[in-house]
Amino acid sequence: MTAQDFLCKALRRGESSTLKKRFGQHFLTDPSILRRIVQFARLTPEDTVVEIGPGAGSLTLALAAAVHRVIAIEIDRALIAELRARLPSNVEIIEGDALEAVLPQIPFHVVANLPYNIATPLLRRFIDYRDQILGITVMIQKEVADRLSANPRTRDYGPLSVLIQYYATVAYGFTVPPGAFKPPPKVNSAVVRIDWKPRVPDDKRFTGFVHKAFSSRRKKLANNLQSMFGSESRAQILQRLESAGIDPNARPEELSVAEFLRVYNQFRM
Repeated sequence: MTAQDFLCKALRRGESSTLKKRFGQHFLTDPSILRRIVQFARLTPEDTVVEIGPGAGSLTLALAAAVHRVIAIEIDRALIAELRARLPSNVEIIEGDALEAVLPQIPFHVVANLPYNIATPLLRRFIDYRDQILGITVMIQKEVADRLSANPRTRDYGPLSVLIQYYATVAYGFTVPPGAFKPPPKVNSAVVRIDWKPRVPDDKRFTGFVHKAFSSRRKKLANNLQSMFGSESRAQILQRLESAGIDPNARPEELSVAEFLRVYNQFRM
């Protein structure tokens, strides 16, 4: 059975539409895009790749031909038996939720068409696996891709922008139209590659700090910091911002990554 035959069978199943909505499944069917994704990922024949949501296995097959080992995490039990039956021996299918599944302890790449409904939390989770993940090449909603490299003072800029740009560089590959999928999503998609910056200090508290700083996006940063550090007076909060070189009236979306780091270091003292 070809990937296309398998896809058609999956889409004909009576329960399939419910599963697709629940799991954010949109199956990529354009072989030229599959080839471009694998090429953009800069893989070697010795690599191990983790794929999230293999679906009908089209990208999985392309990856299996390019690398030593593919570990595919699939939550849709209705797909798993057929995936295991038709994929080559260097592919291991793991049933589970990618937000909770145990990831390999060996170095690996992430290459995937991420389920749209969990793309953002998955990207946040990958940050915690920087020691194992060699690189990330994923297809995501274009609006999420835009957030990754957004600049301060723009609509797309938020906590994910700050954290990804602190830990990594983002390369924008190409845009993928809805017609490349079955069923077609309502939005454009984009392929991006995320490469970790070397020697960035690992501080999980910074992640929490950034998320809390954006907790009330339209409030001034000083107000959000007051909620975070209730034991400090308003005057102390403003003094720390001044020491960091930050306008006391600034809102969180106005700060660059470097400015966020300066503020964080003031409150970590």
